Amino acid sequence: MAENKSIQYINPVDSSLILYDGGNFVNTQKRQNLYTVSRILYECVIIYSFKIPLSQANDDLNALAEIKMYEEAGLDVNKNYKITYILKEFNFDDTNLVEAFAIDIDTLKDNFKEPIKKVKYIDFLALPFFAFSTFYKNKILTAKNDIFVYIDENESFMSFYKNATYISTKSLINLDEIIDKLNAQDIHLNIDELYGLLENKGLDSANYANEEADLFNFMESIFSDILMKIQNVALHNRNVFEFEQIDRIFFSTKKGRIKGLKNFVLNFGMSDVEVLDFNLFKEKQEDNFLDKIVASYGMDKFKEKSSEQNVTIFERRPSFLKTQAGKLITSAAVLLIIVFSIYFYLNNSILNLKKEESQLSSRYSALQQSANQYKAQIRQKNNEIIKVKADISKQKLVLENIKVSIDKLEKMRGVDNSYISFLAKVNTLLQRYGLHTKSIKQIDKKYMDIEVISSYQHRDKIASFLRELMQEGFLNVKTDEIRLNDKNYISKIGIERE
Repeated sequence: MAENKSIQYINPVDSSLILYDGGNFVNTQKRQNLYTVSRILYECVIIYSFKIPLSQANDDLNALAEIKMYEEAGLDVNKNYKITYILKEFNFDDTNLVEAFAIDIDTLKDNFKEPIKKVKYIDFLALPFFAFSTFYKNKILTAKNDIFVYIDENESFMSFYKNATYISTKSLINLDEIIDKLNAQDIHLNIDELYGLLENKGLDSANYANEEADLFNFMESIFSDILMKIQNVALHNRNVFEFEQIDRIFFSTKKGRIKGLKNFVLNFGMSDVEVLDFNLFKEKQEDNFLDKIVASYGMDKFKEKSSEQNVTIFERRPSFLKTQAGKLITSAAVLLIIVFSIYFYLNNSILNLKKEESQLSSRYSALQQSANQYKAQIRQKNNEIIKVKADISKQKLVLENIKVSIDKLEKMRGVDNSYISFLAKVNTLLQRYGLHTKSIKQIDKKYMDIEVISSYQHRDKIASFLRELMQEGFLNVKTDEIRLNDKNYISKIGIERE
C-alpha cells in the first residue's frame, strides 16, 4: 500500500468515494485497496479545554485528559469513548492549555455502518477542524491568522489558525437548523432550495423581491448572529493566544461560496479582513469542498506516515502473518521446515554414506580378490624362484667341478697326455648322454672315480653311459653306489683303463 501514490476518501454521510493522487480529485463508485481516509461529523465530537502547569509531564496527559473528560466534561461513565487531545503551549500564568476531544464509540459505529460496509476499513479518521492545515502544508496559503467557516446541512463549525497553527474550534448553526427557524417563521424551504438561495441571492438585498423582504431580513439576522459569534470567539482567542487581528475569513458551504457574503462581512465591521471561500486548490473544484480538504489532509498524513490525531476505530486488519497467531504459525512452520530440512539432509547423507559404503565394500571385495590372485601369483613365482635358485646352485656346483677339473688339467699340462686323454674320453661320453657330474676324482693315470647325476625320468642314461664306457675299451667299469637325492639319481662309478 505504501508504494501507491493515491488515497481514497469516503464521505461519512452518503458513502461517496473520492480518489486523490496529490493533485487531482476523482469521484468514483468503486472501492480500491488504498490508504483510506474519512472524517468525524462535527456534531459527534465532545470538546473540552483545561489548563495544566508548565511542569506537568507530557507522559501523564493521556490519563489526565481521560479523567478530565469524565469528571469535568460530563462523559457518561457507562459508555466507551475514543479520546485524544492537543497541547497548546502559551506563556500565560505559567500554564499550558490542553484541548481534549471525545467521540462516543457506539455513535461512531452507528454513523459509519454503511461506509464501513463499502470500504471495510478506515486508516485515518480525521477531526475536520484540523484538516485546514493542509493549505499551509502544501503552500496553498501563507501563514497568517485565519478563520475557516463551514456551513452544511447537518454540521457547521469554525476553526481558528494562528500563523498556520490550529488554536480553537466552535460550532455554528447548520442549514437544517436554519430551515427549522424558517419554518417557525412560516417560510418553507427544503435543503436544495436553501442551497440555491445562498448561491444565487445570498446576503445581497438587491437579489430579493419585495415580497421576499421577510426572507432576506431573516437570513440577514441569522448570518449576523453567526458573524457576532465569530467576532466574540476571535476576540477571546486574541486575548488568550496574543495576536493582533484576524487576517482572512474563508467561508463556504458544501456547494461553495455564499453570494454577497464579502460585502456583508465588510459592512458588519470587519473592514480589515479578506473574505474568501474554500475553492483554493490549484485545480478549481465544483463542490464537496470539505471532503476534498480532508482528503488532502489525509494525503499529508499518509506521506508523513503519521497517526497524530487519528481517531479511527476501524483499523485495517493486519495480514495474517503479522498477527500473533500468524507469527506463531509462521515460527512453527519455519521450525518444521528447519527440522524437516535437517531430517532430509541427514537422511540423504545417510543414504549417500550407505551408497558409498556399498561402493567401498564392492571395491574392497574386488581388491581382496585381486590381492588373493596376486598372493597366489607371488607364491607361484616364489616357488619358481626357489627352483631357479636350486638350478643355479646345481649349475654353480657343476661349474665348480668344471673349474676343479680345469685346474687339474692345468696342473696336468706337461705331464703324461694319457691323463688328459682318459679324462677327455670320459667327459665326451658324459656330454653325449647329457649327464652331469657331482665330482671327478682321478686316482692315477689308469683309474678315476666319478659321481654322475641324472633325473628320475632319465635314469636309464646312466646304464647307457656304463655300456658306452665298456665299448670304448675301459677294463673295469663298476657302480659301487646308486642313491636317490631330491628326485635325482646319483651314481658313483669307478673306471679303469689299460
